[in-house]
Amino acid sequence: MFALAYRITGNRADAEEIVQDAFLRLHDAAPGDEVRSLKAYLTTITARLSFNRLRDQRARRETYVGEWLPEPLVTAAEPGIDPTDVSFALVAVLERLSPLERVVFVLRNAFDFTFREIAPVVGRDAVTCRKIFSRARARVREERPRFNVDRERHRSLLQSFTEAARGGDKAKLVSLLAEDVALHGDGGGKVMANKKAVIGRDAVAQFVIATTRTVPSEATLDEIELNGAPGLVLRTAGRPLLAILIETDGEHIHSVFAVANPDKLLALNVTCRTTS
Repeated sequence: MFALAYRITGNRADAEEIVQDAFLRLHDAAPGDEVRSLKAYLTTITARLSFNRLRDQRARRETYVGEWLPEPLVTAAEPGIDPTDVSFALVAVLERLSPLERVVFVLRNAFDFTFREIAPVVGRDAVTCRKIFSRARARVREERPRFNVDRERHRSLLQSFTEAARGGDKAKLVSLLAEDVALHGDGGGKVMANKKAVIGRDAVAQFVIATTRTVPSEATLDEIELNGAPGLVLRTAGRPLLAILIETDGEHIHSVFAVANPDKLLALNVTCRTTS
């Protein structure tokens, strides 16, 4: 239920509230209401609440300063969550779908709902849901290739990326990046961050090295599991300033995500393995 709500809303706090609300609705259901499948019942409620929440927030996201990225999710203590269900790169791509496309896609692709089961959740008929899913799937496939990368290889590339950035080694950094790599930043208008994606390995390498030079000398860089994969958290005096996640095919880094909006870093006050 949490993975479903997070994948639809992209926000940890929203997902937690939605799951609590879903259980409250189950508790308050009339005693005579028939529930044939508890899992299906709760999933349907969660999806409907997530759909409503996403529609309510859409207007605010349209006026958001800069790019809107999902909230990084600490998953080290969540063994019940499948990493593929909360992949940061996928959730970021889902943000480009309409609320209707997003809910239909997640329910069908990740939770194997039939279009007949999806229809009452979004208030459309099954035929329309099928068309919506096809359109959403095509957009997701176009914007995000699928990579199945060994965890240690992912960590190794992330560490090499960090070393090159801190050492100001542009040549090494360029060698780690895909030719069409994109760096996405999210400061939410509250802290400095790139408002548009930086595209291309030379541009990304130059941007990363330049911003790394502005990091306070007392800052620490902690390794932590974010969205089911190794990630990094930059801190000063224990306070998280930036979360860094990457998407890689095992050979090169295709996307870099840098989340600096302090509202999205509140859950990162956890014990991590320091890399500096």
